[in-house]
Amino acid sequence: MSEVRMLARLWRGRAQLWFSVTPARAGAYLAGKVLGFALTAFALSAPGAQPASAPRQISYPARPIRLIAPFPAGGVADAVARLLAERLSARLGVPVDVDNRPGSAGTLAGDLVAKSSSDGHTLLFHQANMLIQPGLEPVPYDVQRDFTPVARVATMPLFLAVGAHLPVRTVQQWMTAVRTNPAAYSYGSGQPGTPAHLYAEYTVLGLRNGVPLVTAKGEGAVVQEMLAGRISACFCSYGAVQAHVRNGALRLLGVTGLKRSPLAPAVPTLQEAGLDGYSAAAWFGVLAPAKTPHAIVARLAAELAAVMAEREVRERLQAAGLTPMSDVPDAFATAIRTDQLQWQAILREAGGQGSP
Repeated sequence: MSEVRMLARLWRGRAQLWFSVTPARAGAYLAGKVLGFALTAFALSAPGAQPASAPRQISYPARPIRLIAPFPAGGVADAVARLLAERLSARLGVPVDVDNRPGSAGTLAGDLVAKSSSDGHTLLFHQANMLIQPGLEPVPYDVQRDFTPVARVATMPLFLAVGAHLPVRTVQQWMTAVRTNPAAYSYGSGQPGTPAHLYAEYTVLGLRNGVPLVTAKGEGAVVQEMLAGRISACFCSYGAVQAHVRNGALRLLGVTGLKRSPLAPAVPTLQEAGLDGYSAAAWFGVLAPAKTPHAIVARLAAELAAVMAEREVRERLQAAGLTPMSDVPDAFATAIRTDQLQWQAILREAGGQGSP
């Protein structure tokens, strides 16, 4: 019983704090606990013994999985969703079907998944826009409350691009030019409510006399307007501008995010150039309904990490202007919290200018 007396001495102060008992009663209590643990261990060591309540094993997946995507068929986002579905199906041993549910800026797809069973058989493939939309209009769900983050699979760095005919080659030169003569320049933006749109809004807000913000019908239209000289600059994906950068029609001055993009490693981050507030990333990721069991989320995250480690997958994403990444649920949840704060702060400063 010397071990019992030693444990009683070590834990006596804590026993008094928790249970308000005398040292003698604390020692007796711990002695009983140690004896109970010993008896339990002895019983479990007997041949054929089973724990009183063995954890229930989860059979997953038990049927085909639906990957809900808030994008129309075709386009980069849909292609990424289908690539993931194909690879996950091979790894999980069940069909993974992409279910396109475009409309209401992704709200329809998000609502469908938020209200689905949390058994891991209905998943959402979405992008960072889902953190912005609640600041533009009421949505029927709360991103942090009604979803379980599984993993981000790619980020889409946004580059500050300008027409190559402009006599600016650095972010500092560009900012000096627009501050000196704001009416001579303009920013272009595609779909309202996207990270590219909000970053353009944010930049314009930082200029005393403002700069015209021109809205075009999509990122491709913005690039065409820049090539025609009717728009001076934009925050665009690498996929949208890379061909024009290579042929010398456009120039990249900076990139959003906390570090340089491997797609164009010579281009500095806007933070390096002295501009703050451009750290939130445009990402693509997989989410499950709230209360999805941890074991299922961990399995999905592990399979997605394996998919993202495939060379062909990474090459196809890079060719589309995306940066592949392998995320874990906790890191994804943290990114959602921090990025949502930044986007909502920009929307508040815009005073409703970001609304479509």
